[in-house]
Amino acid sequence: MSDASALRRFFAGRTLAECLDSGRDNFLVLRLFAALLVILGHSFLIVGGDVSANEPLHRILPRTYSHLAGVAMFFAISGFLITLSFERKPDLLRFVRARVLRLWPALVVLVAAWAFVLGPMLSTLPAGTYFGAGDDQGTAYRYFWSNISLFRLWPSLPGVFETNPIARHVNGSLWTIPWEATMYIAVAVAGVVRLLRFPWLASAVILALVVGLVLWPIYSSDAAASGSLPLGYELAACFGAGGIACLLRRFVPVSTGILLLLAFVALAGRNTLLIWPAILYFVFWLAYVPRLPAMPRDADLSYGTYLWAFPVQQTIVQLTGVESPLGLFAIATPIVLAIATVSWFVIERPALRLKQRSRPIETATAEAW
Repeated sequence: MSDASALRRFFAGRTLAECLDSGRDNFLVLRLFAALLVILGHSFLIVGGDVSANEPLHRILPRTYSHLAGVAMFFAISGFLITLSFERKPDLLRFVRARVLRLWPALVVLVAAWAFVLGPMLSTLPAGTYFGAGDDQGTAYRYFWSNISLFRLWPSLPGVFETNPIARHVNGSLWTIPWEATMYIAVAVAGVVRLLRFPWLASAVILALVVGLVLWPIYSSDAAASGSLPLGYELAACFGAGGIACLLRRFVPVSTGILLLLAFVALAGRNTLLIWPAILYFVFWLAYVPRLPAMPRDADLSYGTYLWAFPVQQTIVQLTGVESPLGLFAIATPIVLAIATVSWFVIERPALRLKQRSRPIETATAEAW
């Protein structure tokens, strides 16, 4: 093989459609990696101090942090897999049932555990006062109903984490869940109106929305000065990028050569949005190019890890006073993974089996959260 031919193969790789048809992927490992990035980034945030000066990814790519990159990866994966799910089985009721069973059972258990069991144990208030509190901290009942409804998230519980550097925030990760649910609704709408049957048109619509709602405001001097663009819009753009990758998968090459090229561009323009193509492309490269060990028993620990990490880290800071971000990461990670394992086998997997009792649980390629 000539050098030119080898170079072409290095950059051409396989198309995303060919990768998908191979039946082999690393999505379970990839999602867990993204969840661990969130724990790492939040460790620097939760102990206080100058996050911008200390957070490792931010020192390399000043436009992001480890936890934001992790969440962006989650949204790109979700955009790809959720769009694929509706494409393969364009049944609205089945789609809604699958999304509800994936999103809510673990969330309801988490929020209930903190509102009614762990919250009163960690609160500085007596139990009677805790459950009867009605000041600006809200009540345990408000925390529960607000957070499982997703309509208006409520961050605090009476007397919980009052002296932590991130004071009174029980779970700083929950804010992304309504955005995720909104993206599910967007895919359902696109599917119902049959837009997904026209991949190029659907991709053009997504791109127009990203440009109009995200890129234009970011580069608008007024919006940039005020910082008014919600971060959720940028996560929605990552979801949209994953959706476009799914729709145009026959034309999207996945190769180490392209990843290295995008990484070089990201480092050269590390203070700009040029970092995001590399981060998002890394998702598909890691999903399909390397051969990684499979998760034992196909356990998907990512959602449980994401849900439980922040409050566990807050608890560790309150009980131990740890001030080292890496120390917090080292203490929290095994605890969170243990809880996530229980969440998967006791709550999430049994819930997913309710989607279609006559069929086994879907593989990682067909499922996302």
